[in-house]
Amino acid sequence: MATFETKGPLKGMKVLDFTIALAGVYISWQLADMGAEVWKVERLGAGDQARYWDPFINGLSTLYTAYNKNKKSIELDLRAPEGKQAIYDMAKECDIVLENFKSGSIDRLGLGYETLKEINPKIVFVSLSGFGATGPLLKYPCYDAIAAARGGLAGSNGEPDGAPMKAGNANCDTLTGTHALNAALMAVYEARRSGKGCHIDIGMTDTVMVSCGETIMDYARGEYKGSRFGNHDRFTAPYGLFEARDGWVAIIADTEERWAALCGALGVPELKDDPRFADNAARIAHRDELAEALEAVTIRLKRQEAEQKLLAAGVPASEVLPFIEAYTSDHANATQATQFVEQKKIGMLRFYTSPLRFNNEITRIARGTALLGEDTAEILQEIGYSEEKISQLFADGVAASTLI
Repeated sequence: MATFETKGPLKGMKVLDFTIALAGVYISWQLADMGAEVWKVERLGAGDQARYWDPFINGLSTLYTAYNKNKKSIELDLRAPEGKQAIYDMAKECDIVLENFKSGSIDRLGLGYETLKEINPKIVFVSLSGFGATGPLLKYPCYDAIAAARGGLAGSNGEPDGAPMKAGNANCDTLTGTHALNAALMAVYEARRSGKGCHIDIGMTDTVMVSCGETIMDYARGEYKGSRFGNHDRFTAPYGLFEARDGWVAIIADTEERWAALCGALGVPELKDDPRFADNAARIAHRDELAEALEAVTIRLKRQEAEQKLLAAGVPASEVLPFIEAYTSDHANATQATQFVEQKKIGMLRFYTSPLRFNNEITRIARGTALLGEDTAEILQEIGYSEEKISQLFADGVAASTLI
């Protein structure tokens, strides 16, 4: 595949990014990948809190590094009048402002939407928080596991008689970031049409609840039982993870034709004629017995062997790949799911490529993750500050390039 030389469809867009941690940072990551120029505003001498989260390579947090490629870092004292003025001057140039501070913090700094819209009426201002701008929980901190707990996601995952289960990765953060990204781009489109921006509020917990759409339909029908279903689906059987000789395999037979094909591929035609498994409703009613019968076969097969037998019969199936195998698989290599980029302090480092393909082209990763304040002088120059003024801001301790 070719490199997307135009640097993405958002080339020319500018983003003022106050986000910290992950949910907000994920939005600016996606915008930067698609060509927007992201000015990441960081605390003087400290930067984003995620810069200090384990683990580290050569003094750089790997979590922070993973989510902040393609952005520029400007280091300012936001409490100083000159620091605020620099933000106001940057806001004149920007299409989007992103922030995920505690509720009301950005307003107390004098950098909230009501202030910035007077400077730039077309600006789209996105506020992310754990619980949104209203409600009894708005003042409390929220991270991925809290949102999963409050939004019902953790409570719906796990074995039926076991404990609730958190996800292995920060799925609630990235899901919230994706929703906020969509909202921001829709609002920019409207602002360019009407000349007026807007303030978007999005709460992680609300976003997580939206992802549980099947459950609310159960509740609406009066059939909600609050149970967990482990590695198997509640509406379709078989649909889930089954143990193999060397791991696990995902198997889905969502039609009667696929169920018949599965029985043939695994050499168990007797299951097709078993009245317990006569149709999907019967298989759901006997889900545990079905899983036991299928695992009696899959446990004798290597996961790749089971996958190949089922795929050859037209049954959706996949090995359950450990992360490193997924990361380096033939498929990931063929689709260029990752790219090597020169990362300061580390050297060549593998980053995820954007999964979006425009005209089947790969979006080039322009740079690794900026060190703290690495682009301070460049950004100030871009908004029209003279070398003398920039030097004075550095001398006065309002701006810096700590480079950690």
